[in-house]
Amino acid sequence: MLTKRRRSFTGFIALSLVLTGFSAQLLFKSEVRRWETRFAQHVQNVSGAVRNHLDTNEAVLAGFSAFLQAVEQSDADATARYAAAVVAAYPQIYMLEVARGVPLSEQYGFEKLLRLSWRADFKLKDFPSLTQRPALRQVQLNETWPLLFMHPELPQASALYGVRLETVDYLSHALAKAKRTVKPVATPVFAMYEGGNAYILLQRVKRSEGMQQRGGLNFFGSTMVALLLTRTDSLLAAVHNAEVDHRVRLEALLKAGTGVPQHLFSTESEPTGALDRLLLPLLQDRVEIRSLSQPTTLLFERQLRLGDVLTFETLTLLAILAGALVLLPVVLVRHFRTIELAEREHERSVYLATHDVLTRLPNRHLLADRFGEAYAYWQRHGTPFALMVVDLDHFKDINDRFGHEIGDQVLQTVADRMRHATRAYDTVARYGGDEFVVLVRDLATPADAEAAGRQLLQAINLPIETAAGTQSVSCSIGIALCPSQGETFDALLTAADQAMYRIKQRGREGIALSDSSG
Repeated sequence: MLTKRRRSFTGFIALSLVLTGFSAQLLFKSEVRRWETRFAQHVQNVSGAVRNHLDTNEAVLAGFSAFLQAVEQSDADATARYAAAVVAAYPQIYMLEVARGVPLSEQYGFEKLLRLSWRADFKLKDFPSLTQRPALRQVQLNETWPLLFMHPELPQASALYGVRLETVDYLSHALAKAKRTVKPVATPVFAMYEGGNAYILLQRVKRSEGMQQRGGLNFFGSTMVALLLTRTDSLLAAVHNAEVDHRVRLEALLKAGTGVPQHLFSTESEPTGALDRLLLPLLQDRVEIRSLSQPTTLLFERQLRLGDVLTFETLTLLAILAGALVLLPVVLVRHFRTIELAEREHERSVYLATHDVLTRLPNRHLLADRFGEAYAYWQRHGTPFALMVVDLDHFKDINDRFGHEIGDQVLQTVADRMRHATRAYDTVARYGGDEFVVLVRDLATPADAEAAGRQLLQAINLPIETAAGTQSVSCSIGIALCPSQGETFDALLTAADQAMYRIKQRGREGIALSDSSG
């Protein structure tokens, strides 16, 4: 009898240990998944910050190029004021510069003219001679490109006035490429003359014949290159301003004109132990930012540590779990089942509260939350967004002719197409009946909003296969931009709705921007 009791006791202890170990493993995996979610959120935040920085560079350079096309050729003061306003508004921009194209046959006359009318010490310079660096392979051009304008005027960079850009090894190939395209071109990362690492965005600027100045100093000329210089540490600052996990190692690679990825910046993580690497996963992610001129690759690594998952709260929970499993294994199993069922029911309730059951699209409540996020992002970063009202044309005819079951199939297909025709961070919501509302974020111009609307229009207009055969449905889309047509959800919705009704009145199946643009 004693032996049997011992065996029963031993079996009970063994079973308790097995259950405790199993439960501890589940908790351990749950903690790992929680850290994976946090890592994914970190990757999203940092990638968004870097992407916004790169987009800002392109937008600022485009604005500066447009200004140079309009400013008088001798008005360097107005150019300086414009550059000062830009640098003050966007502190991540280190410097704006302008170089002018001068035919080789006129270079010495141009040098003499600027000595008499601008700087007595002005001189055309070759970069290798200025920096005492060996001359590398350069692209031969039919003109020279002296640097004439820099803002801010830093004392340590003043020697760069008059430097021929084609003699700068990291600028030579980019300059030649910029001459062949109207798009901005990025140089490789380089060490600056005044210290630190940076890269430059170049964009060719050419005045029309009607803008040629008559009389006065022809300072900027008719053919220029606008340059925007960004220090790599400003990108690093943008990363640190996001929600940063200092144990994540990040490396950024810039694919400049050479096509070879170059080191842009990196962050280092704290050292890890051998036990951490043995027991816990290495979280990794790769993000490709497909910028027009600055395609960048972000590589993320985060080695989980025992200290991450074995927190005081986790260890306390394990101790309580072990005692409960030893004393009341059956109750504990029921408890876990109850929790799991409650979690699933809660997730289902949350989903039903924020989504349309038929189309699985967000409903008006979730759309309002997403609008609040987009509005807050616009207030912080100045990135416009749009609200679109999409109303199906003659949808009632399908319901009346084939019944609501066929109408539901059409709505489900339309919803799927709209979801695939928009970006992941845009929101397509069913607002009621056959009316949808689309929140489109990160728009640079009204033309971008119209392009997004045309993409939706084309997707919806495709034939739809239903149980009653192939159906065709079109739509009318009204678009309102924030802040141009309002800064509240109701104001933008009303403006977009009015624009949509203008399409209805014109015969349906089209797109209209709110206000006079419609």
